[in-house]
Amino acid sequence: MPLFFAFLLLFSSISAAKTLPATSFQTTHTFIDKMVKDHNFDKNELRLIFSKVNLIVADKNPKLKKKKSKPLSWDKYRALFITEKRINNGVQFWKDNLLTLKRAEKKYNVPQEIIVAILGIETNYGHNKGTHPTLETLARLSFGKHRRKKFYQRELKEFLLMSRENSLPPLMIKGSYAGALGYAQFISSSYRYYAVDFDFDNKIDLFNSPADAIGSIANYFDKHQWHDFGPYARPITLSKSQKNHAKSSTNKPKKNAHYWRNKGFDIDSDINSKTKLAFIRLPQDDHFETWLTFWNFYVLTRYNHDNRYAMTAVQLSEKIKQQFNQTNP
Repeated sequence: MPLFFAFLLLFSSISAAKTLPATSFQTTHTFIDKMVKDHNFDKNELRLIFSKVNLIVADKNPKLKKKKSKPLSWDKYRALFITEKRINNGVQFWKDNLLTLKRAEKKYNVPQEIIVAILGIETNYGHNKGTHPTLETLARLSFGKHRRKKFYQRELKEFLLMSRENSLPPLMIKGSYAGALGYAQFISSSYRYYAVDFDFDNKIDLFNSPADAIGSIANYFDKHQWHDFGPYARPITLSKSQKNHAKSSTNKPKKNAHYWRNKGFDIDSDINSKTKLAFIRLPQDDHFETWLTFWNFYVLTRYNHDNRYAMTAVQLSEKIKQQFNQTNP
């Protein structure tokens, strides 16, 4: 076969392919060189690992982007997680891990029911940890045209460091479509900085150890300045002129109750004048629910920045605790 036609055949086969090994791209080698220089990885080992990871080749004629779907209303979002089955699973998980949860609560002052609720939302108590190869997930998000590729490049670095520190085979690890890991669905940087060995087996394992997941979630909230057993939120009615203070996005408490009372807000008299408060809106189909929120609600949004997530965690925890207490008087 003439060389020219051989080249055309090779080029057409590459163009038609949907994926290529990550080592086919210069960005991968640049990343590898940086990991070798900054973190003393073995270059040949990383090249071998990334040669087994496939990246999607961009289509030369991409289809028009689909319009973004409208976010779920608060009631529909809540209904996905606050179900009878998840509540029952939470009660059973609490019973099965009672001593560990008590120990976490005592050490970190994070209520047991909040830890249980987070595990219920994230993975349904370990039943849905994710099936996506994490190294491939992070590589595709890091080396493509994703709008947050710098964030994912940092997470890819953290993932390789986490794998090395915990003697985990990077090609074998699976997680969510966005790279979250284990029972608690920590991203790699959170795994490195907040995960703890809570079953005292000299290793941190969020994939197989409920105890490590329990301790790690409690430690995560503690490190984000959880206020011991503080309140979360209360519904509140605001006047038309006051509603601009209620945010649909995460809102950090900055002004105290004394400030808001002086502004004419109807703040319950049992709330200390020095307590910092914020206001949020949760979207329904035809209106907004307005809530007065406290510091610990804001800390819940450090786990997931969606206000709907934090409120779901609060309400699921309350239902799990109520049922747990009924079955364990």
